[in-house]
Amino acid sequence: MSSDSQTLLDRVTEAERAGQLSAAAARAIRRWLTEPPFQAYRELLAADIEAQNWKTLDDVFYTVMEFGTGGRRGRMYPVGTNALNARTIAESARGLADYITAKTPGAAVRSCAIAYDTRINSRSFAEICAQVLAAAGFQVHVFAEPRSTPLLSFAVRHLRCDCGIMITASHNPPADNGFKCYDADGNQVVPPDDAGIIEAVRAVSEREIPEVPLADALADGRVSYIRPEVESAYLAAVVSESVARARDIKIVYTPMHGVGETNVAAALKTDGFAHLNILASQRTPDGHFPNIPGHVANPEIPKTLEAAIAEARATGADLVLASDPDADRIGVAVPATSDPRGPWVTLDGNQIGALLAAFIMKQTEAMGRLRNDHYILTTLVSGQMVKALAWREGVHCIDDLLVGFKWIGKAIDANGHVGFLFAFEESHGYLKGDYIRDKDAAVAAMLFAELAAEVKDRKQTLLEYLDDLYIDVGHYAERLLNKMFEGRQGSEQMNALMRALREVPPTHIGGLAVSEIRDYKEHVLRRADGSEELLPEPSADLIIFDLAEPGCRFAVRPSGTEPKMKIYLFARSDTRGATDSASLAPIKQKTNARLDAMAADIEKYIQNALVEFGS
Repeated sequence: MSSDSQTLLDRVTEAERAGQLSAAAARAIRRWLTEPPFQAYRELLAADIEAQNWKTLDDVFYTVMEFGTGGRRGRMYPVGTNALNARTIAESARGLADYITAKTPGAAVRSCAIAYDTRINSRSFAEICAQVLAAAGFQVHVFAEPRSTPLLSFAVRHLRCDCGIMITASHNPPADNGFKCYDADGNQVVPPDDAGIIEAVRAVSEREIPEVPLADALADGRVSYIRPEVESAYLAAVVSESVARARDIKIVYTPMHGVGETNVAAALKTDGFAHLNILASQRTPDGHFPNIPGHVANPEIPKTLEAAIAEARATGADLVLASDPDADRIGVAVPATSDPRGPWVTLDGNQIGALLAAFIMKQTEAMGRLRNDHYILTTLVSGQMVKALAWREGVHCIDDLLVGFKWIGKAIDANGHVGFLFAFEESHGYLKGDYIRDKDAAVAAMLFAELAAEVKDRKQTLLEYLDDLYIDVGHYAERLLNKMFEGRQGSEQMNALMRALREVPPTHIGGLAVSEIRDYKEHVLRRADGSEELLPEPSADLIIFDLAEPGCRFAVRPSGTEPKMKIYLFARSDTRGATDSASLAPIKQKTNARLDAMAADIEKYIQNALVEFGS
């Protein structure tokens, strides 16, 4: 079949007329077929057109991949403006370079640090970034081997770079990858920088993007590999955040085929945890994540820890720790009783955050270092138990931050790093220390191991320790509902659902009246009595529904990194009268029953809303 340009263009026009391609996708495909910057991809695109892969082509061309809460992240595909490929990675790198150049006029030398994880194409994407930045006049520092996201944040600060790039899609499926931008503070970019970078990317998307061959750039010094001393300094900074001395526990740790052995396992060993069993079946770096259930290496998902738990039960270990592929988040499992060969329990992100916060505050106080200017940071969609624990200790808790650790990083600088004690978000991200401006699985895993060892020394289980916290401040429980919406049609459905929530919001959920609605996009607080008031910053496509019972609410937002809607449910029950785990049990059942009822009502609302608004 002929693949000359006019035939291909005619086929695109026919597909657009037949409704198989959106107008936006057809327009972008025509550019890639006819304009010089895209000629290297013409044959790949022609093959898809001849195969009539219209659904795929529409999905990868109907829009330009934007920056979300974690940068630019999504599906890899050889062609397309809405996919990660050699062209869009090069555009991202050149856009970043042009933006930094314009932002730092007169600078003698501009520099960038680059790291990448074990995902498919991560190394090649990192090399493209290095070649593009070298051509743009930057001094480029790149890691020679896959390394963690927190190490990249550290390297930007340590090497005093103007910016940083991390090639990762965190815990997304194997088909995805991503391009994360960091500023000179080692923080993920926030407005107005993110919008400025996108504008710069759009500007370069219309022209050829120069690259310097990597071998040439390495030979003349424009690109250099980062020396091991940087990694040693990072590990020393992590271990300096230690708060306890006990070490007598056995740990099973899985890096989930990612880079975690280089930072999480290294930190645990450096901190003195000698009994560390790295799970053999998930130890090999592999972007296909072959031995992870569903091939999704996300420590938020309990079943991803099942193999590590099985190993822990067989070996009598005390603790299971896991990290995602780029090793900035952790997962935790603990024995349900004092017998590690019995049943185990996986902890959710809010429980891990509460345990770490309580432990850090108590240990800091015991060392005589807890001050009245100390503060804890968390987000609008994280659990409220940490705030209650902070109040108990006289520590300030700032809990009105948007989703994404970049907002926590900026808040550290805004509120002063001297008083910063701890930060967390419900999606299993944690930080203690001033050495980076991102979450770090290494410091989180190390501190949790120290907690587990201290609790074991007291002849107590971690779940008993958690129950003690509940008895003190109330039983808090949370649940996350993920609703997937793939492609252009899915994007339209998400928009329809958010429109429904704003125009015809639910009045009752889980047997409780909706008392207030906080809309952070329209900046309005609406009450059940019809009154309204202005809701100030921050700005995000996020709606929080407060219910009549204290501590009960739910929040809805489109994910900034994946094609899904995230719905966060929160419930709380008073624990007055509870004195131990046995008397706490019926209270926990009450809280979880509330969450069940809320989840059922929300599911019904979504089904009805998509019928009414999604057509």
